[in-house]
Amino acid sequence: MTDIPTLQQQLQLPTDKQHGIGAAVKHALMFAPSMTDIMIHEGQVIRAKSARGTLPLHQLFSAIPPFLVTREHIVTYLAGYVDGATRQHRDDRGQQQSVQDYWDTRIKPVLARQRSVNIRLDGRGGHSLRYSLFMHGTGELALVMRITPPDIAALTSLSLPHNLVATLAESTSGFIVITGPTGSGKSETAMSILDWHNAQHSGHILTIEDPVEKKIAPRKSIITQREVGYDVLSFADGMREALRMSPDVLLTSEIRDAETAEQAIQGGESGSLMIATTHGKSVTGTMRKILSYTGTSADVMRSVLAGNLIAVIRQALVPSKDGKRYLMAADVLFNTGKVTQFIERGDWIGLESAIREDNRLGASEWVPMNNRLVELVKRGEIEASEAMRETSDIPTLKRKLAAAGVASFGR
Repeated sequence: MTDIPTLQQQLQLPTDKQHGIGAAVKHALMFAPSMTDIMIHEGQVIRAKSARGTLPLHQLFSAIPPFLVTREHIVTYLAGYVDGATRQHRDDRGQQQSVQDYWDTRIKPVLARQRSVNIRLDGRGGHSLRYSLFMHGTGELALVMRITPPDIAALTSLSLPHNLVATLAESTSGFIVITGPTGSGKSETAMSILDWHNAQHSGHILTIEDPVEKKIAPRKSIITQREVGYDVLSFADGMREALRMSPDVLLTSEIRDAETAEQAIQGGESGSLMIATTHGKSVTGTMRKILSYTGTSADVMRSVLAGNLIAVIRQALVPSKDGKRYLMAADVLFNTGKVTQFIERGDWIGLESAIREDNRLGASEWVPMNNRLVELVKRGEIEASEAMRETSDIPTLKRKLAAAGVASFGR
């Protein structure tokens, strides 16, 4: 007599090159709120960056077997299969291409030229997957997949400070900077701002992205989304051309060079609402980094920045205590009152000092992330150690946690 299969055996997923990655990703996306990235390296098991830590997928989800990824797995997944279903490819003459032909003609040449390829594809449940394919070591392939939700979140649902939400909703011109580490929800916040304006105003919303992470359906506004490498050669070219396209709201998903930095800073002066997402560890550090790209024009650009900046938002996604989701927290610096004076003078040390000292800046000028972190720790939603990991002001957070009767651990 044979044994009756267990539920675990019934759920065991395939590992062959045609279905292995697709089946694993499809299963993992059922639990997408607990993950930000899936990491696939040739010769290794698939891993995920999750609220429980960066762990092999088979440790997070028992139905996924611990198989080693081969080059054929990655080639077949990207070029031929997504979610385990065959993708139909046509060449320039309309003839159907094999998986290998598609890889050889569409992906491999870009990888050979740039050493990396950025791709956006849709996954299970409409989740947008931003793929970064690259080579490392001695030529091994690696793939990092950023997961974004299927729908654009309402601006009011992001757990941002109330006065920031009101400011974002009211602003129709000026410059907004959203900063933070990789995987901190910057793009999600930017998309929520765009979607709010799309619902409320008739106009032209223009984005420059690498890649386009989420398609925005037109509502009251006309939508133009341009992807670097496909629709435009670079962020600088995209920004230069954008201001001739009469945008009412303009987004650049990165600032990497002098021309993009200058166009972004000046964009708010044109009457448009300019939004930029970029990587940064603090609000002051982000402003200094953007200005540093402008070189000898930095003094002039700083004056322009002081005149049209609305706010700098530094975000973090903090893993919940139960490991099932991430929670938003943000530092927000508003360009009003004393903040404007610090920026005009370029007194970054003075501004940083004012930020870190209680009551130097009012609530209309500065809303610290620490307030939200302390609230989440007190409610038992996050660990104090995770709060310490995300804050940009450790001494103040320690003091606030101690005042709340919570022991702090971490850096």
